Amino acid sequence: MKTKKLLRHSLFFLLLFAGGSTVLAQDTKEESTVWEQDCAKESTVNPGVGGFITSLPLDPSYAEECKEQGTVETLTYTCHSYALEAVTGESNIMLEKSVNVYLPYGYDENQEYDILYLLHGTGGFEDYWIGDSSTGKVTCNMLDNMIEAGECEPVIVVSPTYYSPTEEMGYRKMDPMELFNNEKDPYADQWPMYFWKELRNDIIPLVESTYSTYAGKDVSEAKLQKTRDHRGFAGLSRGSKTTVNSGMMHCADLFAYIGSYSGAWADVEAFKEILESEEYRNCDFKYWYNGNGTEDFSLENHEEFLNEVLEKMPDRFSLDKNVAWVVFDGGGHAYNCWIADLYNSLLVFFKK
Repeated sequence: MKTKKLLRHSLFFLLLFAGGSTVLAQDTKEESTVWEQDCAKESTVNPGVGGFITSLPLDPSYAEECKEQGTVETLTYTCHSYALEAVTGESNIMLEKSVNVYLPYGYDENQEYDILYLLHGTGGFEDYWIGDSSTGKVTCNMLDNMIEAGECEPVIVVSPTYYSPTEEMGYRKMDPMELFNNEKDPYADQWPMYFWKELRNDIIPLVESTYSTYAGKDVSEAKLQKTRDHRGFAGLSRGSKTTVNSGMMHCADLFAYIGSYSGAWADVEAFKEILESEEYRNCDFKYWYNGNGTEDFSLENHEEFLNEVLEKMPDRFSLDKNVAWVVFDGGGHAYNCWIADLYNSLLVFFKK
């Protein structure tokens, strides 16, 4: 099932590019207050990271409406709750879910498009990056502006949710902040670990049989593997954890571009073993963008994981070849960093 709506955005959302270090992974009133603060300072960037935005905030003009606006469509689908089934041992826990899809201005069924799957963090849902939330509208404006300016090629961006609770669990009725409470969400660390099954079995086949990507609406495993160079996966916070644990460790044959914004939370030895297995040893990643902030609680975890990967897997990952590590000075666990990370990612994704 598909619905369509024209993107109409307000200059109010210029505020969303300024921000502080507050931990915010969802669309809340408090976020707008935080984003009004100014943290435009220079940031530290590892050698070899050239051409990226390295200070906050991102130029507020990217939040303005431009002439050539894309559209957002919503697809609905039925799938298993793979995480609940794995954890509880039950079978056939079925759900109705939705995914939001950004289509660039002038989308043409006769043209092939690169595609980026973009995931929220704790407390967010499919509207966080793309949709009617304040953050979702700003993301679409930025995409419009980048494409119109020729900073990136027209790209399809897909915003799903990793949450797969039953309706009776009431996640949609909770205040987003409640989902930071492990008593309210005892499966918080399990959703990212099993999301790869939904990506492979449900989301990618649904989206790429509907829209014109390099797969040509052929969603057989062989065709999706053959077109991995035109597919990326990025996420923030627990969505970033998902890019590593589900995207790289279980879907390396489907994604050539990865964006990890604020954290990894993965086992390096397991990561190495899986990527060096016969199944994935030839699945080289064209680019892995990593972003964080000096005031972000996930910085230490993310930096330690990445440094260990670079040390133990130099033939696969190198700052001189296919890895970026950008740390924003004053940046926290908030949208003003993540939208800058997305901007940086699109400068390099799908260009190798």
